[in-house]
Amino acid sequence: MKRSDLTLLKVEIESDVADLEFIVAEIQAIQKDIGSAIPTHRDKAALGSFLHSFYNGIENVLKRLAEEVDDSVPVGEEWHRALLRRMEKKVENIRPQVLRSRTVEVLEPYLGFRHFFRHSYTFEVNWQKLKPLAENIALVFREFQLTWRTSLINSLSKEIKRRSIMPSPGGRKPINSLSEQDVELLIKTADR
Repeated sequence: MKRSDLTLLKVEIESDVADLEFIVAEIQAIQKDIGSAIPTHRDKAALGSFLHSFYNGIENVLKRLAEEVDDSVPVGEEWHRALLRRMEKKVENIRPQVLRSRTVEVLEPYLGFRHFFRHSYTFEVNWQKLKPLAENIALVFREFQLTWRTSLINSLSKEIKRRSIMPSPGGRKPINSLSEQDVELLIKTADR
């Protein structure tokens, strides 16, 4: 991957992460406003909309990585779940594992809720199912951030070292390989 491509990917992901931070803050503000009261249909609709947007933002990050690094996004009826599961796996000679199994596990209820919310009326939202998703949003977001950044950067650093010791066949690097400068740029991004 060219440095300019990596820089653009970094900017796009940073934008998605900033949007996610805003969404998490809004969910927490709505929860604070509700307090211990019984939420109105408007409260549930607002929370549901932000939770829907939260998973969309997560998926945007994963989709960008799939498009730009894997060079393909899953297709078919179950592509959303397939994308999430794909990021749990290392893709040999292309990229490391992006998400831990635990991260995928905590994100799956948000994927399921997003699907439900997209295909239902907002007054059908069950508070007992919505509430835990809203209450855990900050922890889930932190898990996502730490996992994908740490996993990707650690694995890329190891891969760069391995490639510097072992020349690739024909002396050429794969198209999607990252230079040491690319890894340094990723590390700087993750340290923010």
